[in-house]
Amino acid sequence: MLAVLPSELVAAVGRVAGLPWSAGRFELAGDEVWFTPRHPFPPGLRFSLLWTGGGPGVAVELGSAEPVAGGAEPVTSVLEIHPTAPEIPHNNLKLYVHFSGPMSEGLADGAVRVLDAATGVVPEGAFLPMEPELWDPARRRLTVLFDPGRIKRGLRPHEELGYPLRPGRDVVVVVDEAFRDAAGRPLAAPARRRYRVGPAERRRVSPGLWRWTWPSGPDAPLRVAFDRPLDHALLRRCLRLLDGDGAPVPAAIEVAPGEGAASLRPAVPWAPGGRYRVAIDPRLEDLAGNSLHRVFDRDLERPEDAPAPREDHVLDVICDW
Repeated sequence: MLAVLPSELVAAVGRVAGLPWSAGRFELAGDEVWFTPRHPFPPGLRFSLLWTGGGPGVAVELGSAEPVAGGAEPVTSVLEIHPTAPEIPHNNLKLYVHFSGPMSEGLADGAVRVLDAATGVVPEGAFLPMEPELWDPARRRLTVLFDPGRIKRGLRPHEELGYPLRPGRDVVVVVDEAFRDAAGRPLAAPARRRYRVGPAERRRVSPGLWRWTWPSGPDAPLRVAFDRPLDHALLRRCLRLLDGDGAPVPAAIEVAPGEGAASLRPAVPWAPGGRYRVAIDPRLEDLAGNSLHRVFDRDLERPEDAPAPREDHVLDVICDW
């Protein structure tokens, strides 16, 4: 096995058993092995690469290196905080923070917070502590969860602390500039988004309530207006265009600001008189985590809240111009 530890620590202790290894991941790139630390290595401290497969407590140093101090000039910024809708339900489940470059892991707990817009008070325990954090593979999109235990009625955190958000209040989500990118540099600037906290949303997502506008020509998009804002990231994965036989049709999906509408435009112009289908994955969620399949905070005494079959909702589209 391979491990990375501070060289001074290994030299002082003389063994590796019981020492905390530097968190990160190893990757094989051709004939080379690369180590990507979860947190940036501090400059001025040498690290050793060790082989620990020779038996208990045995380690062989394969090499060492000292990180070079990079430029301190910030280059990474927050591109967007989702949802972008001006109002969120008071049982809102998640936020997405999009960055312009790869970020360090393990810093979100202190760098992303929500505060009352009027008082500046930060509600205690609003976000669920995540270890590991929820990053996309490129570490450019962070998913932040409000504590589900405080959202689901009947659970002890909900009974003792209540909802993280209070209806009728304005809140501000802040991403602090002290958040570090993958090179250890702070953000170019802090980011903020203000929301009005509205009523709770406890309905299953229902495509039957959506309004569709059919394409008016070969290059026009297929548009859909939702009955409520939906999950920005899931929309791009859960809406699929198919041909009349059910084969996938490559298409660009654009989500409108506010997440209340979207459009689909095929890579190849619509065929006049062509028949298409839109498949909607049952995992598609609204801002409160309700999906086509189930209500997130389900009332067990309401039969209409019982989980629905896990199958795509399919809509037929005919280009009749």
